[in-house]
Amino acid sequence: MTLGAVGASISSSGAILLGRRVACDAHKDCRPVRVVTHAHYDHILGLERSLRYCRKVVMTPATRDILQVLRGVDLRIGKVSALNYGERLELPDGVLELRYADHIIGSAQVLLETENGTRIAYTGDFKFPGTPALDVDVLVMEATYGAPNHVRPPRHIIERMFTELVEQQLSNGPVCILGYHGKLQEVMQILFDSEVWAPVILPKKVLEVSKVCERYGMRLGDYIAWNSEEARELIARRQPYIALHHINSRSRIDVDAPRIYLTGWEFRAPVRKISDREYVVALSDHADFPGLLAYVEEAKPKLVITDNYREGYAKTFARELERRLGIPAKPLP
Repeated sequence: MTLGAVGASISSSGAILLGRRVACDAHKDCRPVRVVTHAHYDHILGLERSLRYCRKVVMTPATRDILQVLRGVDLRIGKVSALNYGERLELPDGVLELRYADHIIGSAQVLLETENGTRIAYTGDFKFPGTPALDVDVLVMEATYGAPNHVRPPRHIIERMFTELVEQQLSNGPVCILGYHGKLQEVMQILFDSEVWAPVILPKKVLEVSKVCERYGMRLGDYIAWNSEEARELIARRQPYIALHHINSRSRIDVDAPRIYLTGWEFRAPVRKISDREYVVALSDHADFPGLLAYVEEAKPKLVITDNYREGYAKTFARELERRLGIPAKPLP
């Protein structure tokens, strides 16, 4: 299968191009259908232009609701099409479906079956195991942790050591946890399931995203608003509590408490102390290198295109796929 005939590519602006009409995760002029795989910033590039110029903007209902919180626009009207997993959207040159991806709430893979029967898929961001591998001819995929040395310990060990760290810090007072939207809510669910009982204080955006996640089935336990009287009293008395903040606000947070940073770029240990009151935890919502490799092995595509626009190791992963699995692979753009 030659690259020119596969019906998939990645533009210089980061748009994943499927068939003749679909652009995913960035705007592309002259593509009437835009797909948003999930609500993270690097996958909603050019969304305002897509809302203005595309005929249809496709996403899951949960992604729509999270973006309404984060972007402050009403996406329940107009050309936004909220597609459930497995629901089919008929296009002039094929059929489009969103399939489940284990990343943040609402994340989706994109499957396009063209009129000649070719199956083309884009994974978006995903964890593996946890994300069903799609049986396809052409696979466009993320390669964030696409280098062979990007290997993390088993997930259950990371979660256990993380909860132990939080409990240890709570014995001395409050603790501050920093990460991205989606991952913060995942942490809330981990702590709830592990029966770590402490007041959870959330700033406005994190709280609103958490409410959306609960509507779509996540169990997050009890939490209170950062500006509430109850929260102000806890903070003033320095009683044990858990404060969750977006990682980009770390320089603006005035909290006298140990900090735990959630990052997928930690490979040395499940939990590592980096200063007297700072820790990193290897908690990621992306597949590591073995997970990426295992997905491709299960999907059995004839060709793989690795996403070389977003942060990651697309060139390295493409080489490793060809060397280890014998599957043609090309990083784009």
